[in-house]
Amino acid sequence: RQSGLTLSSILQFVWHKILSIYGNSSQTIIGTTVSGRNIPVNDVETSVGLFINTLPLIVNHGVDELLINAIKTIQDKMNEMITRSNVDFSQLSKGKMKHALFDALFVYENYPTLEGKVERQEALLKFERKYNAEKLDYPLAVVAYETVANGSVTIVVNYAGELFANETIADLLDVANVLLIQIGD
Repeated sequence: RQSGLTLSSILQFVWHKILSIYGNSSQTIIGTTVSGRNIPVNDVETSVGLFINTLPLIVNHGVDELLINAIKTIQDKMNEMITRSNVDFSQLSKGKMKHALFDALFVYENYPTLEGKVERQEALLKFERKYNAEKLDYPLAVVAYETVANGSVTIVVNYAGELFANETIADLLDVANVLLIQIGD
């Protein structure tokens, strides 16, 4: 909190870093869901319905980059992405590309819940694993949300069972847990 980092940017960093390590790549591209609530529509914040969009978040992993700088860079990119949330994803993914724009999806759900109305007490970051194997448009999808009432973070990983073994996903979550603990320290 003191550094001004959001939970969303920290979780984005963690998943980009994991994909960088497991994919042996200095650049990762993850489809990131944005709310789309910054469009010029009257009362959009109180409107019912989905305005979400998914845009690519590209991260270049520097060898000597300080952790806080890497997360701040992601946070800055996410803020920039929000200003472009009305970009038509179908137009981005068209063209002569032989591959998908991205193979992994990240969703951070931060919409208000009844629990969000409860006054928040200082709590330790808790990490809970949930597994789900199903056929998806994206081989790997991570959905994260915070339960404000108890300060826990839930991360749900949906993955293509024909591409990933349960053990691999468990390993990814173990690495995520270690990274989150290290960042918290």
